[in-house]
Amino acid sequence: MTKRRKTPEDDVNVFAPDADINIKKGSAAIARILKSDPEGRYIRDLIECHLSDIGYGTHDDLLTAIALAFGEDVGQTITFPLFANDPIVLVEYERLKVPERVITFLRYLIALYGAKAEHAEMCMRHPEGLEHTRFCINYDSDGGVGDITMKLVNASGDSITITDEPEGYLFLVYQMLEQLSRIEPDDADFGTEITDAFEKIEAKLKNMIKNPIKNCVSEYADG
Repeated sequence: MTKRRKTPEDDVNVFAPDADINIKKGSAAIARILKSDPEGRYIRDLIECHLSDIGYGTHDDLLTAIALAFGEDVGQTITFPLFANDPIVLVEYERLKVPERVITFLRYLIALYGAKAEHAEMCMRHPEGLEHTRFCINYDSDGGVGDITMKLVNASGDSITITDEPEGYLFLVYQMLEQLSRIEPDDADFGTEITDAFEKIEAKLKNMIKNPIKNCVSEYADG
């Protein structure tokens, strides 16, 4: 993946010098390709082929395929913003005076294939990472909440289904927040939100623990 560095002058992320050269060469090559193939069909065919079956090696396979067909510089220039699935990355390309025709084409590629490419990137970095979460509340005969079913689907497509009482999920969320609270967030507001949620669930858990004990003592006294 393209390396990035930070400039002390303006504290803005830019590409490292070697990457700048690659992108300039790659964009010039793409401009030449678009002269003979205005719609970029050859490039799009390669992308569609390799994103049709996403897996752990999709990122590297596509990068290699484009490099073999059009050159390594073209491969890096296309795959970096594509797998990031973020047109904002192209702002850096504009600073490098990449031709507007090439910028427009890259934006179009991101619009067409960015979501799939980002999914492929997730499969490579975190194949067991969480992609989808679904919940279903199961009610009892009295209309109360009996239990909750949760289905987790990871990036590789594997899934697990858990059915438990609400209290079980409460403890699960508490443990997750406890782990998150140990991470230093970049956003102060985000850290505050975690702390607030953590304290609310902690209070509920303490109340749940006290009530069974209180009820148990009351039943013992009555007996």
